[in-house]
Amino acid sequence: MTASSEDVAKIEASLLEGASIRRVIGLQVAHAGEVLVVGAKVDIDSELTMKEVSVILAQAKRRVQKALPEAKVIYIEPDVWIDPDVTPPTTSAIVMLGLD
Repeated sequence: MTASSEDVAKIEASLLEGASIRRVIGLQVAHAGEVLVVGAKVDIDSELTMKEVSVILAQAKRRVQKALPEAKVIYIEPDVWIDPDVTPPTTSAIVMLGLD
């Protein structure tokens, strides 16, 4: 059994409800019997400490569980979103070249 589009929308809205999660990069939802399994990759500021990230992810998990009580297994992975349409800078734009 697969998750409904309504379930997926609820999960995404729950994740984005917190101001610290800027974007849902990836979302996988499946049923394992009566249990809903959620795997999400979310965009979080790379300057945050590990403790701050842990709190943000714990809060997000609680929001998902509140929105969908059948979501018993929830994995949320922090990441930094990189726009695939933006050309990355060349190495010479980042590295200071030597004189030799």
